[in-house]
Amino acid sequence: MGVLTSFVTAWKLVLTREALLIPALIYSIISLPQLLMQFFYSGESGTVVAAGAAYSIVIWLITPFFTGGLLATAARAIRGEVDLNYFVSSGRKRYLSLLLAAVIYMLAVGASLMVLLLLALVMGAGVGAVLSGDLGAVFVLVFLLLGGLLLILVAIMLNFYDVGVAIDGLDPVKTFKNSFSFVMSRPLSVFAFLLLSYSTVAVIYLPVMAVFFYHLLTNLPELTLEEFAAGRLPAPDFQTGVLITLLLILTGTLTTCFTNTYRAVFYVNVRR
Repeated sequence: MGVLTSFVTAWKLVLTREALLIPALIYSIISLPQLLMQFFYSGESGTVVAAGAAYSIVIWLITPFFTGGLLATAARAIRGEVDLNYFVSSGRKRYLSLLLAAVIYMLAVGASLMVLLLLALVMGAGVGAVLSGDLGAVFVLVFLLLGGLLLILVAIMLNFYDVGVAIDGLDPVKTFKNSFSFVMSRPLSVFAFLLLSYSTVAVIYLPVMAVFFYHLLTNLPELTLEEFAAGRLPAPDFQTGVLITLLLILTGTLTTCFTNTYRAVFYVNVRR
């Protein structure tokens, strides 16, 4: 089965190719401040919120370079050896196309959400005016649920848009049609791929989540009710902070490397 063979191949590449692990490590370190702010965010500081938002934009802008480089390098690694020069050249070559594709994807999803909410409110108000307010509210909830499921389905259909750009060199528009065709032609394999991929990421993050929640539960009584309601989290001691930081780097490196490598290997293998 392409899902399982690609899974095994992906892990072999992750654990043996420096051209994949080193860029993933660099990306993980660059993303670390954002993750630390999410783990130990203080809801009282507007400066922290602004800094987090600004840093999120920076991460979003550099992500297409790493994504393009990792996907292309992983696809090349199936056939033989790769090096960091190939990663850098691939990331630079595909950067603008991937960035534009990401913008199109974000705008499409955002516009779909706005249309869904507007239709739900208008139709719910109409039902409420004709029948009753309670029925209108129920209609809105049902409509939003069904619409949300539809949006998830569309997101799955377009899940491989970045792979088409990075591996096939498609332009930022044609790659969405390619992703849709790719998923529609093998829906069960794609579903199994996504299930295995997300499950693996969840398992990888278990250690860091276990340490974080242990720290949270053991220190939560120290917070006042007002601090907890404001979104404050108990600050870790030095040892716990170092441990969580190291675990975040490790898990971030593995998940970044694995998810991109697995996507590339699966995409290449099932089309043979």
